[in-house]
Amino acid sequence: MASPPLRVGIISAAWGAKAHLPAWRSLDGIEVTAICTSRPETAAKAAADYGVARAFHDFREMAADPDIDIVDCGTRPPLRYDMVMAALGAGKHVYNGIPFAKDLSDARAMTDAWRKAGTVAVVDAFMQAVPGMVQMKAMVDAGWLGEVFGADIAFEVPLFSAAQTNVPGYVWFADPANGASAGRNLGSHMLHLLVHFFGPVASVTSDMSLALKEWPLDGEIIRPEVPDRASMLLRHASGLPTRVEANWGKIGGEGFRFSVWGSKGRLEARAPVFPMAHDTRLFGTRDAALGTAAMDEIMVEADYRAVAGCHAVAERPETGLFALASIFAAMRDAINGEGMAAPDFAQGLHVQEVVEAAVRASDERRWVDIQA
Repeated sequence: MASPPLRVGIISAAWGAKAHLPAWRSLDGIEVTAICTSRPETAAKAAADYGVARAFHDFREMAADPDIDIVDCGTRPPLRYDMVMAALGAGKHVYNGIPFAKDLSDARAMTDAWRKAGTVAVVDAFMQAVPGMVQMKAMVDAGWLGEVFGADIAFEVPLFSAAQTNVPGYVWFADPANGASAGRNLGSHMLHLLVHFFGPVASVTSDMSLALKEWPLDGEIIRPEVPDRASMLLRHASGLPTRVEANWGKIGGEGFRFSVWGSKGRLEARAPVFPMAHDTRLFGTRDAALGTAAMDEIMVEADYRAVAGCHAVAERPETGLFALASIFAAMRDAINGEGMAAPDFAQGLHVQEVVEAAVRASDERRWVDIQA
């Protein structure tokens, strides 16, 4: 006899409804039963617009409801903290956004609450579930590169420029009270990928700065107070060196690039902006000849474009749909006692520790060790 579906409540009628809702709905064994916003009228409208049975305007009531199993927490980090803590306190499984927290204190408190609750808790760092990245890791693990010598990862795009704000819904990035910056936002996604590939980080040094002082938005000017670029040098616990470049104000930026090299060759994943299942391409070379720069495209195999009990289609361009659904599917299976959910809150805390250490390293102009 099949288990009853796991019931999901989503907090957010913005990103949560537009991206997370269709990903949850693509899964067998999942039912999205509730949506929550901050006011009764917006909650009722969201429920009607998206065909969700129940509307909440108080996340605490949603968290306490016995007919909800998973709480998907949207919005910015300072607001999300109370949502996560309420859900874990009620014994719910939790999906939490990126950046994981506004600061290290909140990150540690949420991780402690998760361990006490004994539930499944996952972080929204879904790059590692993009099919091209999944195949890339499998190739690295299988020895395609030989001995791995290092990796570079970069995310450089004009989310904001002097001419226009390309992501108006994210102007909250400008305020340091929200725990935002290029290193905290874009950087967290890339750090999760590096930790997933190569294990924990032991030490970091970095340089961070603010270049673009004004963002135009609908006739007003937003004046950011956080770094819009970050360069990080990392040393993993294994001894492997890696490098991160994050820049959200780079006109003509090449988007996303993740390059890994070793004794036998190099692999590189590329995407025009944020890596998605449909547009992330994989390239590689084992040609060691001097002056040969060409890399051949490696087609992503069909096995990496399918997940059991998931009806999302990897080739469709909806924002993050397939990768999100893959992370949700692993969370569903872990709740049902099958496999492990990832990236979990332990990884979320570690990445937050690296982020905070990178800020200190930039301020103090030195290498900073990550506490084991």
